[in-house]
Amino acid sequence: MIVDSCIDPSSGRAASLDYLKRIGVDAAKQVVAVMATHWHDDHVRGLAQVLKACEGARFFCSSAFRSDEFLTLTQSYVLGAESTTSGVREFGEVLGLLRDRKASGNLQCGPSFVLENRLIESSNRCEIKALSPSSAAIEKAMSSIASLLPEQQRPHLRVAAPTPNEGSVALWLEGRSCAALLSADVERQASDDRGWGAILALAPGSRGRAGIVKVAHHGSESGHDQRVWDELLVQEPQAFLTPWRRGSRGLPTPNDRSRIVHLAPEAIQVGRIGAKPKRYDPTVERVLKEVTQTRRAAVGRLGHTRARCRDADQGMWRVQTIAESVPLADVA
Repeated sequence: MIVDSCIDPSSGRAASLDYLKRIGVDAAKQVVAVMATHWHDDHVRGLAQVLKACEGARFFCSSAFRSDEFLTLTQSYVLGAESTTSGVREFGEVLGLLRDRKASGNLQCGPSFVLENRLIESSNRCEIKALSPSSAAIEKAMSSIASLLPEQQRPHLRVAAPTPNEGSVALWLEGRSCAALLSADVERQASDDRGWGAILALAPGSRGRAGIVKVAHHGSESGHDQRVWDELLVQEPQAFLTPWRRGSRGLPTPNDRSRIVHLAPEAIQVGRIGAKPKRYDPTVERVLKEVTQTRRAAVGRLGHTRARCRDADQGMWRVQTIAESVPLADVA
């Protein structure tokens, strides 16, 4: 199963596909499911490319996308006018691909719409269950999506995903001796019928706590709920997060890093956003210095960390940092 997608800047391909190829997995035959947890650009870049390569996979996404408003949104914006990083454009391509597959006789390709407590995949080795979104969160998310519909005579501009992220899909993975929590961009909401409050009500850790967690929303304060750490995770779990930056704003903040390292001392930041900009020949460099105050690489460095847990590991996850991954405690 592939959850979300990102593009490797060095190859222009979906990073998950390159990784599966390196370890000898035939994506066309062996990937059974592709999940889009939500439609933020940094989670869906290359998603259509992934689904196209995974010919036998079923596509899953949030039930918030089941609304007529979302389908209208993907059809209303002219793809040629959209940025290639637009989540709307990516979902439009995915839905087009699914329509083609259904027309050719593949009626099981999806989309399958996910809500809380939905079993995604089950075998004699593991079970994958969706923990969100709740019914109340779906209602809020659909309302937010409806507000993005273009008005008549309004130019087709880039569509930004609404915030807060009500419709995000968190996943609970449980094997014979271990469990993992993939938090996507779930946030703490004012009401416990949505976000982490609704997830905690499901008591997914009743059969055993997760030893590893993908920290929600780049480690932000809005994605933090102490009850998750107290009720769903083992003490000092393995934890991972990816950094995010837009302009002068970035996550995790220094306070975020301190909070997470206190709870998970061996937490890892996967990827770097402080990459140095490319250097050019002296003439070009002189011009750049004249017309800019500061320069920063627009795209950071893609990170890669792998975590595995076999039956014999007795719940202990084996973590390997492969590329551009650093202990969160060491991030300046």
